[in-house]
Amino acid sequence: MRRIFVLSCGFYLLIGITSVVLGSLLPVLLSYYDRAYSDGGTLLFLQFLGFLVGVLASPMMSAGMGRKWMLAFALLSIIVAYTVIGFLPPWIWVVVMTLGVGFGSGIIESSIGAFTIEFAEEQKAVAMTKLDVYFGLGALLIPAIVSLYITLGIWQVTFFTISAITFILMLMWITMPAASSSKLRDPGSEGSGDSPKKIRYTGRHIPLLTLFVAFFFVYMGLELGLMNFLPSILIETIQVKESVAALSVTILWVAMVIGRLFVGKIAESVRYTPFLFWSTVGTLLFIVAMAAVSSEWVTYLLIFGIGLFMSGLFSIALVYANSLIPGMTEKTTSILIASGGIGGAVLQFFIGWSMSEWSAIHSVWILAGFSGVLLLSIGLTHQWKVRNQPMGNHLIHQGNDI
Repeated sequence: MRRIFVLSCGFYLLIGITSVVLGSLLPVLLSYYDRAYSDGGTLLFLQFLGFLVGVLASPMMSAGMGRKWMLAFALLSIIVAYTVIGFLPPWIWVVVMTLGVGFGSGIIESSIGAFTIEFAEEQKAVAMTKLDVYFGLGALLIPAIVSLYITLGIWQVTFFTISAITFILMLMWITMPAASSSKLRDPGSEGSGDSPKKIRYTGRHIPLLTLFVAFFFVYMGLELGLMNFLPSILIETIQVKESVAALSVTILWVAMVIGRLFVGKIAESVRYTPFLFWSTVGTLLFIVAMAAVSSEWVTYLLIFGIGLFMSGLFSIALVYANSLIPGMTEKTTSILIASGGIGGAVLQFFIGWSMSEWSAIHSVWILAGFSGVLLLSIGLTHQWKVRNQPMGNHLIHQGNDI
């Protein structure tokens, strides 16, 4: 399991790279093909669409191919896609290959997340947040590499570099010793130990699943809204320079990576609901404070605080959802990650519209409203748990709380 977890960290590093590399290369890529930014938006949407298909298809593919070969196929699709794009083919091939990158990334994120939650013997939250650290590192490092390649005039080499990294990861994955990959042999297996496999959700779990779907839908809208619109918000609200405003996203990501080094152990010690509650409260208060201050330095400190408070929300909520709905790990993880992807796309569009129609300060209050929805969903989830879980069940399932 240790070898598999190390490779899982490599997988999450890779999808951290694939999630931001296209946006980093968009200006030079569109310039080379003489395309408008609307075409760049189409590319980003198609990558998301491929990601969504990959997430939703992963449980079925796992049942048919087994986890090991499904993930090998996902890696191969990314290798082929980036290699083809690296040769700068006609635009239509760039469009098609972008779908392939999204598809492979969707399979990897959902299946590795589900696998880690399912088979981590103890401290599932710690394991998931470690994966998220590597995702953050990938998202932080690749823009620097892209910047270097653009400066050297070899920006297309970025695609070959990612293909090479993915190829090495695939070789390490498919050559795992039989002892290391023993838990991957049962295609689509669910549960481990005391969590029996289920065919479908029970009636009492549907409301709970709906609450978590709402949580992930809104959370990804909040995270991506901050990443994509924070510089514009700062330029309008506190009149900072564009070059300085761009640092806000870096500060947010650095804070999230630092937070993810510790939040797993914190969540395991204080239990999941209190952790999610106070993390959401902190996020809400810091965003509201951003709307009230005009100092540049205070604003950047608030952004750092937002990153710290948000750092564990996604992974801990994913672990918590699966602890409350045992035996459906792969399906639940896919549904929640897919709802997050859809929410990120839909709510980003809404925030962009608000930036065009109203002042930027209204967008800050909208982001605060998203935090309020997260807080409400956590509260309703806790009420469901109090009503539906038998007394003493928290002693059986890791991470259940008071």
